[in-house]
Order: sequence, then structure tokens, then C-alpha cells
Amino acid sequence: MTIKQSSAFISSLYNFHVPIDGNALLYNANTGAVLCFSGSDGLTLAQALSSKGVEIPEQSLSKEVYNQLLAGDFLVSSEKNELAEIRERFHKARSDTPIVLTLTTTIDCNLSCYYCYEKHSKARLEVKDIDAIVAFAQERLLKSGKQNLHVDWYGGEPLMNLEFMEAASIALQELCERMKANYVASVISNGTCWPEDIGAFVKRHKIRQVQITFDGLRDNHNRRRRYRRDYIPDEGASSFDRAVELVDRLLDYTHVDIRINIDPTNQEDVVPLIRFMRSKGWFRREFPAVIQPAKLMSYTEHSSFMRELELTAEKYDALLELVRNEIELELPIQKSAVSEGFPYPKMSVCAALVNNSSVIGADGREYRCGLQVAEPNRAVGNLRSPSSMLNSELDSLWWQQFDPTNLPKCSRCSFLPICWGGCPKIHLEQDEHAIAEQCKYWRKHLPRLIVSGVNAQVPRDFTFSETDQFRLGTSKE
Repeated sequence: MTIKQSSAFISSLYNFHVPIDGNALLYNANTGAVLCFSGSDGLTLAQALSSKGVEIPEQSLSKEVYNQLLAGDFLVSSEKNELAEIRERFHKARSDTPIVLTLTTTIDCNLSCYYCYEKHSKARLEVKDIDAIVAFAQERLLKSGKQNLHVDWYGGEPLMNLEFMEAASIALQELCERMKANYVASVISNGTCWPEDIGAFVKRHKIRQVQITFDGLRDNHNRRRRYRRDYIPDEGASSFDRAVELVDRLLDYTHVDIRINIDPTNQEDVVPLIRFMRSKGWFRREFPAVIQPAKLMSYTEHSSFMRELELTAEKYDALLELVRNEIELELPIQKSAVSEGFPYPKMSVCAALVNNSSVIGADGREYRCGLQVAEPNRAVGNLRSPSSMLNSELDSLWWQQFDPTNLPKCSRCSFLPICWGGCPKIHLEQDEHAIAEQCKYWRKHLPRLIVSGVNAQVPRDFTFSETDQFRLGTSKE
């Protein structure tokens, strides 16, 4: 084995090896291919292929093994530009993903969650805004040539502005019918103020997915997600009981993602909460519920105090392991930042990066990311007063040009095909803490995700190093 001297087939920059039971798995993040090598020679080969620019002479391996290495892109031509291939895939995802139109019906909410990143107000979209929103959606569909529109109902609590939601939903569905485009919707809700006709409501608004959040079992949930003074219900039903009742009913009609917000004060509730959901039969319904554990953290400047209160990466990882052990293979589970499961290369992007997608805030302004709706300085347009947005070009251009393959750090990262830089907002805000946590996640957990499909165990304390991650130079260069 020699370091490349001339044009030849060399090791991919996106190869990783994981030792398992005296053998080794070789994984390529750019293709998702995996090979298993046995014995010490196999481990030596896998280690060599996980280094930068190593040439493996064809005659040194059997023809079958060499062809497998070529087929999985573990070996690539020295002339091949792997980064350019990832860049092309990223831009294709931005272009091909269906348009997402997020409508913030109101920034108001009937609950007061201590960690909320939004500044609640009475701001809301009005029925008189619907014509402008329909025209906006029509322009985006025509400009993109796409035949799919996904509307995400968002807040505050979106169902606190039900009059607007009912009217806007019908108008946007009629637009899609006229344009022969497909229409689907989703809702992010606290689950406390839905109408009684759940099935008809889901069908009428073509709701494909609902996210409902829990903050633990009844006592913790009600303490942390308490009603605001002006919104305490007359009948005294708790926010926990109402959310449970809603999920019970929704699972007959649509998919429900159950987000569990976690911080040091409610972490002991997570496993008992999952057991409670199992006792309710939520994972064996017509539409089985999906669990989304989520570490509470600082999402915006308004919630920056959370930086001191969030779980450490180590404690959160240990908690996720408890969750995995609890659910075993029975229940679906997702992690909000990175989906649990085998690490296939990314083929889609978040809604903020989809070409022609937008968030309409309750103030009538246009944003690119839903986390920005309480930050008017981050708006990139204004449906109510377009001429007032003369200074919005800078952020708008940033979102249009965001490309992790051009970022100084991400472009050198061997996790790039499965990460694509993670949340773009943390790059916009140059949040080095969040970026570092993201890198740390992949270094620690990628080995486990690689072996997830082969019933094997990663050696205790085995992680990837910064040298494994940054083969084109260190992260500090």
C-alpha cells in the first residue's frame, strides 16, 4: 500500500472504518455503501482506506474485492472531484424538494413555556391577507415549475387563529386545483384548542402530519406548559390531558410526531412517558405515533438564557441510549437534528433551503426559517408592504447562496454527505457552540449508526477523531 504518486484509484475522502468483533466495517458516507472485512488483514485494509489519498494496487487484492471497492466508491479515480459531486446533489435537492409554505397564523399562544424562543403578541394573519398569500404561492409554483405545495401551519399556536386557517386552507387548495398541483398540509401544535370534528378537520385540510409536544408526564408537563392567565379554560382541563386526548383521536386519521422536550429538570420523565404512551396503544394504531426526543437549547437570541440550562451532549446521549433501550425495535424514533438509523447520504434539505419556499410570519413579513418569525430584522420580504423591505437583500442573498460545500470548515469535513452542514441558521448566526456540538454528535454516534443494520456492537468508547473528520486539513486552519 502506497500513498498516491500518479493518476490511479485512491481511497475516498468519505470512507470510515469501525472495528467489530475482530472484523471491520468499511462505510462510505458519500454512497452509503458498507463492506465487512474479516481478520487482522481486513482491519488493516479498512484502516488504510480510511486515510486520505491511499492507493491500493489492483493486483494486491482479489478481483472480486477490488471491484466491490470500486462499486461502492471506496476507491475513486484520482481525477474525480468528490466535493463537486456532493455540491451537485445538494443543489439538486434544493431544486427538487416540493415547495414548503409555512404560515404563522398567529404569534400568540395560550401556553407559557419558560424556554419559548418567540415573543408572544397579538400579531396574526388576517383573512384580508389571503389574496396576497395565494398570489405569493401561485408565483412560487409558476417560477419553480413544481407541482407540489406543502403548507405548514405554524405559530404561536396556529389553531388560535382558526378563522384564518380555515379560509386560507380552502383558498390554497383551490389554487392547487386550478394549477393541477398536489396539496398537503402539516400542523405544529400544543394540542390544546382543536375543534371537535377531528376527522373531518384533518380531511378538510388535507393534514398529512401533526406534531404535538410533551414536556414529561402530567405534573411536569402542566408545570412547564401552563396556561397563560388570559387563556385558562373554564372547565379546568390541563394542557397535558387535552394533548393526550387529541393524540388519542388524531391517530385514527393522520400521522402524529410526538416531540418530547428535554432538559435537566424533566429528564427523569422521558422513559416513563414513553411507557405511558405504550399503555395508551399509540404505537399500534392505524397511524402509529413517532417519538422525537429533543434537547431544549437556545434557538434564538430571545432564548439565549437556555445555553446555560441545556443538557450536556454527554447527558443527552446517555438519555437517548435509555430511550433506545426502552423502545428496542418496537417503536419508531427520530431525533430532531439527525434522524436515528443507518446514515444514508442526504437527498433532501430543510424547508428553509428549498428553492422558492418561504415562511410568512404573523406580521405579514416573509422569512426563510420558522425560527426567525420573532426576529423582524431577519425578514426577507413583506406581503403587506413590499416597498418597506429595501434593506432585506443581504439576508435573502445569504439564504440563496448558502452551500455547505463552499464553507471553509464543512468543505473539509468527511461527514459532509450525511450532514450538509446541519442547521443553516447556526451558520448564519455564526454559532460556533452549536456547530461544535453538531460535529461532536457525528464523531461519537456515527460508528453506532454504521453498525445499526448488522446486529453488532461498537467497541466501548470508540469514536471518530477530528483527524478522521477533517482529512483535507484541521478544523482550525
